[in-house]
Amino acid sequence: METITRLTDVSTLLTINALLAALSAIIFLALDATRRGAQRINGVLLWGISYAAFAIGFGTLALPSLDVDFAELALLGNLLIDAGTALALLAVNAYLDRPKRELGILFPAAAIGIAEIYYVLTGGENYRVMVMMGCALRGIVTIAAGISLWFHATDTQRSGSRLTAAFHFLWAFMLLNRMAWWLFHPQADVSEDPTTASALLSRLILTWVITPSLLWMLTRQLDAELIRYAHQDPLTGVANRRVIWERGERWTAGVDGQNTTMAVLIIDVDHFKVINDTWGHDVGDQVLVAIAEALAAHVRSQDLLARVGGEEFMVLISPGDEPTVKEIAERLRLAVEGRSITLLSGDKLTCEVSIGYSVSARGQSNWREMVIAADQALYAAKHGGRNQVIGVSSFRPTLEQAIAC
Repeated sequence: METITRLTDVSTLLTINALLAALSAIIFLALDATRRGAQRINGVLLWGISYAAFAIGFGTLALPSLDVDFAELALLGNLLIDAGTALALLAVNAYLDRPKRELGILFPAAAIGIAEIYYVLTGGENYRVMVMMGCALRGIVTIAAGISLWFHATDTQRSGSRLTAAFHFLWAFMLLNRMAWWLFHPQADVSEDPTTASALLSRLILTWVITPSLLWMLTRQLDAELIRYAHQDPLTGVANRRVIWERGERWTAGVDGQNTTMAVLIIDVDHFKVINDTWGHDVGDQVLVAIAEALAAHVRSQDLLARVGGEEFMVLISPGDEPTVKEIAERLRLAVEGRSITLLSGDKLTCEVSIGYSVSARGQSNWREMVIAADQALYAAKHGGRNQVIGVSSFRPTLEQAIAC
């Protein structure tokens, strides 16, 4: 460490660390500012504030090089860096949605910080004590953040979070190494810290790596959100029209020449316009969510449920012969009919659906033909009294039927 100290200017390292931390703070604060409301990512704002605390802390420690000095300057700068470390843990737990009880490690960290303040204010600046206490505080908080990043990230976040965790552990090791130096040099002058340069150089490298790792982790999450939005109905959470259309076309292509059957159900909420006109569109949305939940709870795991527009849903069933399809459709109808929807006002609503289905056996039709036939069956169910299931099978719609539909 003494060699590094002789070769490296501490004030320069402090300034570079302050600038790099400030740049990281700007990046995270700008990211948070561009994603407001429901799109805000938990933890990003805290990461921005954390790096801002690091920047101010390093900047404070660099003030003597500008001929600015005052009592307890070193204590203030180090406490700001301690605060940045604690805020980083808060950011990690917020981002990973961890329970608040896991932040209990901050209590012993706060106790160490208070003890450091008391010692310096009563006994003066002693770098042995300040380094030992400061590194102990930052070490336990950094390890806690690393553990959360390593074990509690989702599959999407895991690659970036584990790389970030690894560098958190490396930083904790460097803090331990700094404490060990003071422990094994009991005669060292406590009015200066020969470990500062190596610590700052390590922190410089780690900030340069950790910030891109965090951004990589956030990018993976944003990519996953884009994929989800492209495949999921934003209101109900079930698949959207694009997904079921693509799946249907693939499945019908695979049916040709195979001894199997598949079916498509089109489900329409009866008198949905009356619900919107009477209760408002917010209640209409609540009804659609409740119906989607009822349908999702009663479709088979191998089948696909999607919302294809307005109050209309579609279910792709494969394999599915006509008796099975009819039984599934009736089960879905009864599930919606039996669902009591409690509104925010406390009122209760029940809804009914009409279902039309078509079944294809051994590649007798393509996807578009199946949808046309199911839609015609739904039309018949609607005009035959609603709240019922009507289906067709083994069909070949004519051009006139397609145009009429």
